Amino acid sequence: MMFLNWRGEKARFFSFEQRGVCDIIYFMSEDIVDIYDISYEGAGVGRINNQIVFVPKTLKNEKVRVKVTKRLSSFLLADVDEVICPSEQRIEPKCKHFEVCGGCDFQHCGVESERAIKIEIIKKEISKAGYQGEVEFEESERRFGYRNKLKLEYEQGKLGFFKPKSRELFEVERCEIASDLMNDILPDVKEFIAENRLVGLRSVYFKQVGETLAICFLFPKNSEKLAKNIQKLDIFEGFSVFFAFGDVLESNSTKIYNVYGNSKLIRQIGDLQMAVDVSSFNQVNDDVAEKLYNYIEGFCAGKRVVNAYSGQGLLTYRLAQKAKFVYGVEYQISAHESAERLCSFCREYKIENICGKVEDCLKNILLKDRIDLIVLDPAREGCDKQVIESIVGERLEQVIYVSCNFATLVRDLKILGEFYCVKSVKIFNMFPCCVNMETVAVLERKA
Repeated sequence: MMFLNWRGEKARFFSFEQRGVCDIIYFMSEDIVDIYDISYEGAGVGRINNQIVFVPKTLKNEKVRVKVTKRLSSFLLADVDEVICPSEQRIEPKCKHFEVCGGCDFQHCGVESERAIKIEIIKKEISKAGYQGEVEFEESERRFGYRNKLKLEYEQGKLGFFKPKSRELFEVERCEIASDLMNDILPDVKEFIAENRLVGLRSVYFKQVGETLAICFLFPKNSEKLAKNIQKLDIFEGFSVFFAFGDVLESNSTKIYNVYGNSKLIRQIGDLQMAVDVSSFNQVNDDVAEKLYNYIEGFCAGKRVVNAYSGQGLLTYRLAQKAKFVYGVEYQISAHESAERLCSFCREYKIENICGKVEDCLKNILLKDRIDLIVLDPAREGCDKQVIESIVGERLEQVIYVSCNFATLVRDLKILGEFYCVKSVKIFNMFPCCVNMETVAVLERKA
């Protein structure tokens, strides 16, 4: 039996009972949606009463029963109650937390389906910047267990992730896309936290380099006194343990102390050993990062290059082996120091590392040197307006833009599009199972 609820929508009859003179009807909203597209955030797209609804973790051509969770003026958000007609591409997710976690988006479909979805998303989005060509795709060797770093939140005795678009925490027993080493140590981390009653603990960071793992506990700024009389550190025999005090681990103002094990993680690069800082940025998928760096190297032979947002200097070092000269620009002090240490091992290459914001440093570099190519790999926020203006003003011949956020990538390409033509676009699947993807756009200046 069907009823109309207070919004005039259909509702499903659940039960009826008599209470004195009052008849009480229990019902819930029932909306059946046909999924006809996938949004750039990886959610299925359907309609309810001619209004767009986004339904995460659904696939094209599925019919699903949904529960609307949020109503906005231009669209609705909904969760799946039941998959009535599943897609042929639907599979059983590997992770037990998949339905409540916002980390993974595509564990409910296979590798081929994920690839097709990502290519379709990028083609649609990048066309907004005028590119109508093909989109290449470089796959990851591993779909699970590939992440070399992870951040878990801590609240009220629970260690885990926040649910999608919320601050509601759920406890994690295992993260399927994280490395086995991280998952194996997770019970010990929980035991360590419980044993020491770490008051004020906000987050726990894991970072793996080769077979070495660092664990960093983040506390509020100026709360060093909270981390005294720590017990059972020897539970982490063979690992490196850090306590950090600040808002985020990557900030220059965050104080980080090595409390157990080695203070530096050592990364082997051929015959070279690189000291890696626990707080500095690194690509999360070593296999795909290697493919990405090889690809970018191919554009640099004999050129004078700026590697903007250069992190710990690994790509700068790699480019310098083929380029005529490379400037690496990085704002985070610890990352810059890592780049300088790496540079000291390769004096046969021509490198200058500069510590500062790209928007503050780039114009001076371009004024004093004739740069042939700039490699941009900004954070999710994209490039500062000054960076784009400097590139356009100095008439650089070639730009390689690396981005993990295609929304800001498209925004910046639209601005550059007046002077540059996008020659190729390639996806590097740095984040299997997730809607995020590392996208590389190669631009050349228009005649």
